[in-house]
Amino acid sequence: WVGWSGFNGGSANGADDLAALALMNTNAAAATGLVTWVVLDAIRGHVSISGACVGPIIGLVAVTPACGFVQPGWALLIAFIPTVIIYFLLLNKRYMHFDDALDVAIVHGCGGIIGAFLTGLFAEKWVNPVNGTDGAFYGRPIQLWYQIAGILTAIGFAAACTAGILFPLDFLIGIRLAKEDELEGLDITAHGESWEVAASRAIGDLVQTVLEEQESMKANGKDTGTFELRYSPKNPNRTGFKIDLLKQKEPDNASDDFDLENNDQLQHISKKTIFDDEKIKIQSIKAHILRF
Repeated sequence: WVGWSGFNGGSANGADDLAALALMNTNAAAATGLVTWVVLDAIRGHVSISGACVGPIIGLVAVTPACGFVQPGWALLIAFIPTVIIYFLLLNKRYMHFDDALDVAIVHGCGGIIGAFLTGLFAEKWVNPVNGTDGAFYGRPIQLWYQIAGILTAIGFAAACTAGILFPLDFLIGIRLAKEDELEGLDITAHGESWEVAASRAIGDLVQTVLEEQESMKANGKDTGTFELRYSPKNPNRTGFKIDLLKQKEPDNASDDFDLENNDQLQHISKKTIFDDEKIKIQSIKAHILRF
């Protein structure tokens, strides 16, 4: 966001009113993208920090071709329209069948295309008397066709350069990863790095939470159940799995008059929990989590 303000504002090549306008439009569009995305997330029932980061990027991408040619009010609309469109495109990305882990084609590509198109509608010459012109909404519809021609030229240039890089690389060393490597994770297969799951700590927190739910415990306090990690796929063609994580021992002083309100006794039970770390390692919990 800060960096984008720098190169949009700096495009005026001077600290003048045009630079101030570009800076205002840039920040207004970023804020609009953020608010729009968060509101859409809230309507669907889940606001995510990753979405709150994507929204401003869409606004920034879309307003970049327009920041020095439109009024701030139009900058808000230029950010709002592509944010809504791209939000629903990303929801249906799984049907598009292309590999774009960072959503560059949709966020940057579609955002830039929509922003350049809308510039041809909302540009005003008085905003930028030296280099600007009126858009279709202000009596010059030919500008919209100029924008479309520029968009198609940019798409063709990017496609040609991308093909010129990827096809030779694919022929020489290949550019696709093995499916097994993707499932195991590129941190391990491509970079030789690994990460450890803090299983014992996570399980300990889980046990403590369960023990604190006193009303769910049996009255005699002698339940020796097993905690387990289970994955049940919706797809009938995929196989689920189960990992036994720990077993709980009976307290040495367990009695029929066990007091559920006695926190000291609950703490005593939690200390008797056995953590089956070896079984977790054998089951390769890291690979299972990556498959989620």
